[in-house]
Amino acid sequence: MAEQELWTELLKQMHRRYEAVNEVFRLTKEIADTLSRDDRVAAQMLLGMRQEEIEHLSESEENIYILLECVGLQERSEILGLLKGEREASPEASFEEKRIGEIGCNIRRNLEKILEVDRVISVKLAGKDSFYQK
Repeated sequence: MAEQELWTELLKQMHRRYEAVNEVFRLTKEIADTLSRDDRVAAQMLLGMRQEEIEHLSESEENIYILLECVGLQERSEILGLLKGEREASPEASFEEKRIGEIGCNIRRNLEKILEVDRVISVKLAGKDSFYQK
């Protein structure tokens, strides 16, 4: 696979990941809202919907790792840093590379927000048996 094609396909996958993370965040907030109203039936339904989006995240991650099989270990490590929002693209990088770095940072921030809300949900549902209490 040509380098430009790789970056273009990685950017597409990152857009998919970003959309899925945003949907997981939206559903997580809705779950918290329904639980604050003590509507456990709606919360269960939303949990199922959120699980579907989490599966989309897993699929996109698998697709990304398949794409990265065609690059060397050093380049793979650098690309993963961008994808995970752990580093920024260099100033002379391509548009796709810079955009992937930006999306990676946005995804990381949204995942942190999801964890915060999820922690509240888990404690509310499971109390001292919550995953986050262990």
